[in-house]
Amino acid sequence: MDNLYRRNLILDLLRAGAVATQGDLRSKLARRGIHVTQATLSRDLEELGVVKTRDGYRLAAAVSSVLPPQPALSVLLKEFVREVRQASNLVVVKTNPGNAHSVAVSLDAERWPEAIGSIAGDDTIFIATPDAHGAARLRKKILELLAG
Repeated sequence: MDNLYRRNLILDLLRAGAVATQGDLRSKLARRGIHVTQATLSRDLEELGVVKTRDGYRLAAAVSSVLPPQPALSVLLKEFVREVRQASNLVVVKTNPGNAHSVAVSLDAERWPEAIGSIAGDDTIFIATPDAHGAARLRKKILELLAG
């Protein structure tokens, strides 16, 4: 089972309403065919930025009017990125099939000054930079997040 799929399902369940306990959330996931340990569920909730309120678990957006939480960039990179290479002023990021778009959206959200723009296919992202030095800096940033 794919972590991103499970985490998106958790977000969908929480968008539908507050869930009182992690046990309730585990039961709702199990009814959808997702069997997860309490430890894994706790990690998922932490990574997604879910908050525990008096009324149960809620998305941070429901509490503070911010955008719905998404997995951290470092989580997406570690989960899906297979290779990061430089080609002149481009950074080429290879992902698992079907994951390039999700990773590219998160990379674009960082608004790093080295990145002019990106194009994502099925398993490859091209990130344009102003020059080869910018591409080297950007590649280094991505590799540091992967290693961290």
